[in-house]
Amino acid sequence: MKVAEWIIYPAYNYFEGIYAGICTTAQSALGLFRDILKTIYLVFLQVITRLFYVERQFPSSVSISARLDVIPRSSHHVRHRLFLAKKSLIEDSCVVCTWHGDVVLKEGASIGIGSIVIGPVTIGESSICSQNCFIGGQSYIFQDVSKDFLRQGVEIKQVVIGKNVWIGSNAVVLLGAKIGDNSVIGAGSTVVDDIPPYSVAVGNPARVVKRYNFETKKWERV
Repeated sequence: MKVAEWIIYPAYNYFEGIYAGICTTAQSALGLFRDILKTIYLVFLQVITRLFYVERQFPSSVSISARLDVIPRSSHHVRHRLFLAKKSLIEDSCVVCTWHGDVVLKEGASIGIGSIVIGPVTIGESSICSQNCFIGGQSYIFQDVSKDFLRQGVEIKQVVIGKNVWIGSNAVVLLGAKIGDNSVIGAGSTVVDDIPPYSVAVGNPARVVKRYNFETKKWERV
């Protein structure tokens, strides 16, 4: 009994620990190798996307660090357009997905750093989407709790952003929303309904708090 307690059990635990450590290291190494291969694959996809799948006019700019999901990668994805007009801009760390609808940036439109845009979305001339915004023309359906969310399909409604619109940082614009020309969406706001032209909307959900008065030529509270 003393031999087992002093020699056999400690030796067994020691070698068991070594084996567990080797297994953990091997899995980490395999995971790292997989991550490297996936990164190479995604870089290759981005090169092909930018060369053959994006419609753009010169000059327009797409950051190298932006991710453009335009090439369908699943049977339920459909190829749609990503179109950039003159002087339009997609900044660093953005994600733009056209698997469910076109994404169109008209002349001078821009998508700010870290923002996500999921089509169908149209951004009008000279409109600016600030940092870390989410603009989505599709949403997952979650009516049947007996099924995984990702297997219940999606609801798709066009998002239309008019001309000369400013969307503040961390704002969210959800499917079906239409924002009129020359409007401002406050930082951190969530747009779920239509916003009329020449309006300032803030809050969650966003509501109009100011409108431009052409007679007084001032923004006035409503």
